[in-house]
Amino acid sequence: MGKKIRGISIALVALFLVTFLAACGDPTATTAPATTTTAATTTAAPATTTTAAAATTTAGIATSAADDPALVEAAKKEGKLVWYTVWFNQDIVNEIGAAFSAKYPGIKFEGTRNVAATIYQKLTQEMQAGIKNVDVFGTTDISQMIELKEQGKLLQYNPAGKENIIQQYRNPDNDNNYQTGALIPLVIGYNTTKIKAEELPKSWQDLTQDKYKDKMSTGSGAASGQVGTWALSMQQKYGWDAYFNAFNKQNPKLGRSINDAVTDIVSGERAIGIVPLGQVLASKAKGNPVDAIYPSDGTVVVVSPVGIVKDAPHPAASKLFLNFLNSKEYAELVAKYFEQPIRGDIAVTGAKAIKDLQVVTPKPEEIRKDLPDIIKKWKTLFGA
Repeated sequence: MGKKIRGISIALVALFLVTFLAACGDPTATTAPATTTTAATTTAAPATTTTAAAATTTAGIATSAADDPALVEAAKKEGKLVWYTVWFNQDIVNEIGAAFSAKYPGIKFEGTRNVAATIYQKLTQEMQAGIKNVDVFGTTDISQMIELKEQGKLLQYNPAGKENIIQQYRNPDNDNNYQTGALIPLVIGYNTTKIKAEELPKSWQDLTQDKYKDKMSTGSGAASGQVGTWALSMQQKYGWDAYFNAFNKQNPKLGRSINDAVTDIVSGERAIGIVPLGQVLASKAKGNPVDAIYPSDGTVVVVSPVGIVKDAPHPAASKLFLNFLNSKEYAELVAKYFEQPIRGDIAVTGAKAIKDLQVVTPKPEEIRKDLPDIIKKWKTLFGA
C-alpha cells in the first residue's frame, strides 16, 4: 500500500513539473540571456509572448523568440550569412561577424563595409541582375531602406529583444521591414596638438568662421550617409546657402568616407573634423592626441537601419542575425569599440549616453524627401 501511495505521489509531482515548465518555458531550451527570451511588441498589434522553444506571428509578420532551436538549426543548415553594411569600420564588422559565428558555430560570416552610396549601388545592381548574394543590409542612409521597402525588396521580420532597445529607436518601421541596428553620434573631433583650447569651436555654426580655414576635414555628403544626414541637419537649422557657402570658404578637406576625417586629424593634416564620436574615442584610447566636442547646437545622431533582403539566400541565418543585433552581447561588443549601443543598459566609456545629449536627427520622411537634393547641391558646391 505504501509503495502504491509513493508511486501516485511521484506521478503527481511529475505531472506538476511538466505543467509548470509548459507554462513558463524551459530555461534550458535557450542559451540567450533571460531578458531576450520573449518576443517583442510591435506598433501594429500586441505581440504574443511564447517560450524560447516556439515561434509566433504578429500581424502576419514572422516573429522568433530568441534562440528558437528550430531557427538556430535551420540557420546552421544554411551555414552562411552575408552582410553588406555602412556602419563603423571593417575591423568592427569583422569582430561582429566573429562573435556571431562563435555564438552559432557552423554559420560562416561574410561582411563587407563601404560608404553608403557605393554599397547601395552594389546591392541594387546585384538585385537588377538577379544575383542573390546578400542576406542582410545595414546603412546610414535611411532613405535607401525606405526605397527598398517601397519596391518590396525587404523581408518583414520582427526580431526578438526589441523591448531592450532605446524606446525612441525601437520601431523605425511599423511594418517591420527594417530595424534600428546602430546609432552613430557625429561630433567635432580635433587634434589636441594642432589647435589651442581657447580656439576650439563650440558649435557647428562656429565652423563657418574664417579662423578655421584650411583646418577642417570630413567626408562627402554625396557618398556618405552620415555626412549627408549632417548636411541635411545643418540645412534645417541654418539654411543651405547661409551655412554651406560660408563653410565652403573655409576650404575643408573632403574625403569620401566620414572615417577619412578621423585619419586626417590623427595625422595632424587637419586640426578639426566632422567625425563619428566612436571613431574619435577609439583613436584617443590608443594614445593618439585627439578628443571630441559635443556641439552646443546639438549632436547629430545618425539612426542606422538594418533589414533582411527579400530573396536572401540564407533567411534563417538572417533572422538569427537580427536577433543577435538586439542582444546584450552585440551592445557590449560595439561599446568596447566606443560605438553607441542601441540598448540603454550598456554604457560607453568616456562618452555621454544618448539620453544626456541634445540630439539632432532629421525625420526619416525628411531624409527620404530632401537627401537627394542635398546630394545634388553638395556635388555642385564641393564637386565631390
